Amino acid sequence: MRRLRDMRPGFMLDHMFTRRHLAEYLDGELDARGRDRLRDHAHRCPSCHRLVATLVQMLDGLRGLGQAAADGVADLGLRHRASA
Repeated sequence: MRRLRDMRPGFMLDHMFTRRHLAEYLDGELDARGRDRLRDHAHRCPSCHRLVATLVQMLDGLRGLGQAAADGVADLGLRHRASA
């Protein structure tokens, strides 16, 4: 039943739009209309929903690694100063 609803006119255009503009969305560079279009489509399309969720999770993890590395460098600097 879900497939019938998803095959509305424009579904494939929204699907291609989502795939084409996903990087802009993740980088926060997509305008409000584009963000709404992408979110609406990802809400209806299980494939795009999984893709967006996976990429958001991956980026969050990478940001966490970057912060952990920065914290480690800061800790090394503090320890170096304390021992000097």
